[in-house]
Amino acid sequence: MILVLAGTKDGREIAERLKFKGFEVIASTVTDYGASLFSEGIKVHKGAMDELSLVNFIYKNNIDIVVDATHPFAKDVSINAINACNKTGIKYIRHERESLYYYNAIVVKSFEEAAEECKKYDSIFLTVGSKNLEKFRGLWEIGKKVTARVLPLSNVIKKCEDLGLKPKDIIAMEGPFTKELNYQMFKERNAEVVVTKDSGIVGGVLEKFEAAKMLGIPVILIKRPDINYPVVVTDVDSLINEVTKIGHKQY
Repeated sequence: MILVLAGTKDGREIAERLKFKGFEVIASTVTDYGASLFSEGIKVHKGAMDELSLVNFIYKNNIDIVVDATHPFAKDVSINAINACNKTGIKYIRHERESLYYYNAIVVKSFEEAAEECKKYDSIFLTVGSKNLEKFRGLWEIGKKVTARVLPLSNVIKKCEDLGLKPKDIIAMEGPFTKELNYQMFKERNAEVVVTKDSGIVGGVLEKFEAAKMLGIPVILIKRPDINYPVVVTDVDSLINEVTKIGHKQY
């Protein structure tokens, strides 16, 4: 049995491809919305798991391979998965999106460093999601014009409001966003800088950079956390080959 930690579009594709190839698969995702995106025939576990609950899940479900296809910034989840695999003696494989660097990037190491860099600008467009939004709170509190683009979920909107953002400061939309749509949004908000995480091509980062280039504005790029993954693959075909090479039995 293969457990796919699937917090991303990549994770859903991997689970579907492995199932199609004849492997037994369980996909894990945190939210109801994430669980709803899988097609019929894929077993889905919904809810967050820490290291201990992941160890118990592995034993209970006879998991012998964990494929970590979580977001590049889900550091704690990946570390928990690596430790759980070490403790249970099973194989861990990381699917990592390729990291690219782009035109006019201001590369920073953390969300806090990004927020500090933003203080040089008056109009800021945040495309970092909602999880670390509080780290930018000081910007609107000192009078900066900040636009936060987030998922259109009620709990996310509430978090934005609780942090002091007004409705005019929030764009609640689900991506992916084209270069043209990014361009229109950045232009309409008179953005002087765009902030993004290094989520790779699948995460829509390239389209943000292309739109920013059209407007002649810089992009603050937050680097991924450093994690020492035991095994890393960067495309789905290589992942399936790796699973097959391990000798996992098909059903």
